[in-house]
Amino acid sequence: MTLTQANFEAQLQAAIDDYEIQERYKAQDPLVVHQLRSMASFLTAFGPELDIASIEPFTKTRDRSIIADATNKGILPIGTPCQHLVEIINRSTNAVSLSQGRMIEDHSGGRVWRLLQSITVKAGETAEVIAEQSEYREIKYVVPVTEGFHKYRIDLLEDLSLANISIKQSNNNFVIKPRWMNVEPGEYAVTVTTDNLRRLFIEFGDSERAGRTLQANETVTIGVLETYGEVDANRLKDAALIDVFTNDEQRVSVRFKAGGLIREGVDPLSVSELRLLSSYPSLYDEDAVFLGNFDYAVRKKFMKRAQFTSVWNETLQEQHFAITYRDINHLNLVVVAKNPAEQSILEQDIQRYIGFCDNLYEGKVNVHEVVEKPIEVNIKGSLASVHSTDMVKTQIIELLVERYGRESLSSSRWLVNGFNSQEMAKLINDNIVAFQDRMSDFTIMVSNELNKPNEWVYLTKDSITVKLERTADSSGATWTL
Repeated sequence: MTLTQANFEAQLQAAIDDYEIQERYKAQDPLVVHQLRSMASFLTAFGPELDIASIEPFTKTRDRSIIADATNKGILPIGTPCQHLVEIINRSTNAVSLSQGRMIEDHSGGRVWRLLQSITVKAGETAEVIAEQSEYREIKYVVPVTEGFHKYRIDLLEDLSLANISIKQSNNNFVIKPRWMNVEPGEYAVTVTTDNLRRLFIEFGDSERAGRTLQANETVTIGVLETYGEVDANRLKDAALIDVFTNDEQRVSVRFKAGGLIREGVDPLSVSELRLLSSYPSLYDEDAVFLGNFDYAVRKKFMKRAQFTSVWNETLQEQHFAITYRDINHLNLVVVAKNPAEQSILEQDIQRYIGFCDNLYEGKVNVHEVVEKPIEVNIKGSLASVHSTDMVKTQIIELLVERYGRESLSSSRWLVNGFNSQEMAKLINDNIVAFQDRMSDFTIMVSNELNKPNEWVYLTKDSITVKLERTADSSGATWTL
């Protein structure tokens, strides 16, 4: 949170312990008010200098640094709509037709779903159709002023996240280009940006540099697709048409098919997930062709739907495996979906996305089986006599499994050298109270075996060995001062 001058002034005023000075401030005595406001103004101006002095160049830990890094990298708060099969039951005596885009409402959360296909259901029969949890609306935006790189803020509905966006002017559709890459002057293109408050903006172009300058009083149609993101599919049961246009539609029932989940909905990336992406170099972005690294691009797009993801090229394939002619000009992929039911769909989505990033790899992504590899960690320590060894041992194991276990973010990518022992040691020191005195101590040994790109390394309770003794003391004397 950024403190303003008014915040500093209020805190300075609250710190005044002299009754007479307090009364003079309440009476707005210029001698008192001007001094407090001068100090508040100085603190406001000095605040950014402290932030600059405490910039985290490598490992981002503060939420503010992580969000700033995501903003600079163009990581947008985008959600993914859930897709599910629904059954349309026609109890009328006539056939009922529902067009693509018809909206239904689920009874478990009151969320709006759209039919992705048109369907005709004969009298007395049941048919299936795919529905997506999303809402579409259009905004007519009149440009107020002529300026280069004009920005428009996208105001989303409450509790909804942006899923997709389209911009149109007359018969011309704007193409969304990240960071104005490969955009010619006069081209119908825009870029979507965000700020440190995670608000979304559409940035139009400049006819002399990139894109097209919008003129005052021109009208642009903005199509916004919004979603609630994550949906508990186990609670989806019954639904109903939002609008009923005929008598026959009054006798139509809608329900979600059991086991009919096609794609899970996901929320925008959280701060903890952005922290993982912040560890990548700042130059990595969607331009995987230029950088030759698809792992970052795939992770940013699909990490919400996967427990483990690894993408590697032909060179790494040759280093770690016996290469064959099938590996020439191919990328390699290993992914483990959070929902096993959408494993094949997730693999296909990633293959299509890689082909979209670089058409050289369209249809040239080899999918491999993941090899799960729990790694061994040995911890030896000595505790002061006031601590229980069994309790501390349980705390250490639970802490490490939570941070580095099978379902953790730390183990969701290929770790060629395994986990960092210094990071583990700091985690234990910061969270286990028993090691925060001046007597207790421990050492940690982590397996240094190199891991292959398809190996998923993580910690389990069985792979962690903790040996603790209550032998620590500050000195050998019976009494200490």
